[in-house]
Amino acid sequence: MVEAITRPTEMTISLAAVKNNIEVVKATSGADKVFLAVKSNGYGHGLHTMAEAAVAGGVYGLAVAIIDEALALRHQRLTVPILILGISPAEYAELMAVQHIMATVVSIDWLKTAEQHLSGEQRLPVTLGLDTGMGRIGFRERSEVAEAIAFVQAHADKFEYVGLCTHFAESDSSDTRYFEKQLKRWHALTDGLPKPEYYHVANSGAALYHPNEVPHEVIRVGTVIYGIEPSRGELADGHDLMPVLSLRSQMNFVKKLPAGEGISYSHIYTTSEDEWIGTVPIGYGDGWLRSLTGFNVIVDGQYVPIVGQIAMDQLMIRLPHEYPLGTTVTFIGVDGDLENTVEDVAQYAKLAPWEITTGFHERIHRILVD
Repeated sequence: MVEAITRPTEMTISLAAVKNNIEVVKATSGADKVFLAVKSNGYGHGLHTMAEAAVAGGVYGLAVAIIDEALALRHQRLTVPILILGISPAEYAELMAVQHIMATVVSIDWLKTAEQHLSGEQRLPVTLGLDTGMGRIGFRERSEVAEAIAFVQAHADKFEYVGLCTHFAESDSSDTRYFEKQLKRWHALTDGLPKPEYYHVANSGAALYHPNEVPHEVIRVGTVIYGIEPSRGELADGHDLMPVLSLRSQMNFVKKLPAGEGISYSHIYTTSEDEWIGTVPIGYGDGWLRSLTGFNVIVDGQYVPIVGQIAMDQLMIRLPHEYPLGTTVTFIGVDGDLENTVEDVAQYAKLAPWEITTGFHERIHRILVD
């Protein structure tokens, strides 16, 4: 990984916003313990930056997709509980046990294989994942869940039964029929079985919109802590959430071009009169998508459009007049009375907000502020 600290393009992560959003979701859901998903490089906000902010902001634990992300957090000297949400190769069971990393288990065969790799010096904490309708991974039969619990308890010298979980496919919609179907399946699969320390069922949508319908003492959330309203305005306006991410750069070249000059590859934009054009060192190689050509960034408290095709490392903007080199360009964030949000970018690109942020590449310099 190369992090570009010598150019003026940078992402700032607001600790104050993270703290606010954690407080909002705790107050709304009634949760005592919050696990924040920091997978995929902290939803593009930076794995280490977001983990540091989240722990400082009061989360109980962190959730990741793969072992490598969990190990990176342990190397960061973070001691909070870490849960791996995906399937981990069973041969790494001992490594996870030694590092006190919780594994999500979705088959009895996995447990049997992992048992052979565990020395017993440290017990492996396991969460059993249930497929109630996501159709991805997890136990689907109550008998299988009961068998897995029995196996873990019978091998208590090597395993620790700590959690049961599922994932809702539609918890952030006004149409609650599928959510209710999944919730019914959850109860059918788990009611009456030995209860672990963690029932982590609620994702961001369930935590905000269904806190009284699901177990909510422990929640496992993502988008809401990043300041993104999960329903995208359908169920709430998100006014109490604060945006966590800002993305800014500076102009490093400014020129005046006459009418008839093409800008960037393929000349999809041609100047119609004398125009001031600024160059900014950010491009699709940083995750600022080519489809964002035409999007209005903010310069000096006013909107200015991106013109021409966005290149890998640079893009151009049309200015109302000449600006000095080093003038700030706000892609996401506030400048004067104007603001660009992640949702604004997502709507322009016709993508979900989390698709935008997870696309931001690691070479963007990230800074924790506040």
